Amino acid sequence: MDPQAAQLSMKIARIGSTVMNDFLKIPVQSEQAPATTLPRGAAITISGGWKGSITISSSDELSRRIAAAMFRKDDTSVDPQDIADALTELTNIIAGNIKAILPGPSQLSLPVSLETVPEATQGSLQVQLSDGKTGHLLICLQPGLH
Repeated sequence: MDPQAAQLSMKIARIGSTVMNDFLKIPVQSEQAPATTLPRGAAITISGGWKGSITISSSDELSRRIAAAMFRKDDTSVDPQDIADALTELTNIIAGNIKAILPGPSQLSLPVSLETVPEATQGSLQVQLSDGKTGHLLICLQPGLH
């Protein structure tokens, strides 16, 4: 990874960790293991000074914890719609913070829930966060032409 990409990766990890720790009270840390494909997620498109997309995906366990924390429910009482809503809102929050460190001015689209999270393509930057147990969150920054 070139130095510029490594620096951007560190900034994205810090943004993701801060949002998870401060907003949701779910402590996570950057994980250097190869990024895994995670089943649940949401995506948002950025246009303007920087063009591309940001995809946030999460393991089932962490997705449930995110929804429970966001909606102040017990882990066992969240339903699939709560999880989808929480992941789209989390994507909006994290993407808004990432947009601030990318070339601008840029605009965000509305986030969309993903039934299937696409594989990252060449040229994407992936940051994986872990709760130290079974939960993983993957932030994927994908430059694109749109």
